[in-house]
Amino acid sequence: MVINPIIAGISIKINELFGDGYKIYDNNVNQGMEKPCFFINFLDGEESRQIGLEIRSYLDTLHFDITGFAENDDRATLNDMIDKLYDLEYIKLENGILVRADKMKPKIEDAVLHFFIDYKVFVNKKDDESIKMDNYDYNEEVKS
Repeated sequence: MVINPIIAGISIKINELFGDGYKIYDNNVNQGMEKPCFFINFLDGEESRQIGLEIRSYLDTLHFDITGFAENDDRATLNDMIDKLYDLEYIKLENGILVRADKMKPKIEDAVLHFFIDYKVFVNKKDDESIKMDNYDYNEEVKS
């Protein structure tokens, strides 16, 4: 419900930052990966209930790993990619909602950039209509 719109928002923002010269994948590619490119990987998430009686409100925390490959595995290019990826702090979803990142942590390992980023999103879920009791009478007697 929330993951795919976040992935789409990340893709749009990366395209704005890097242009059409960088391919963006959101699935594993077995063959034919074109460098320079990015992979958007959803790692995991968690959901916590928020206070609210009428509306069931939840805070979803979604963890992503944006994996980047430079054309020539150049460390300087990967560092420049990190600088630009910090602009993923704010992404706009397709419905116009602006989402802010909670944590961002880059890491370069074996000429591959891993940019870990978390987004926190409030989600309101509809409560199923339940039958509520109008009146209730209770009488009690003591046995002898």
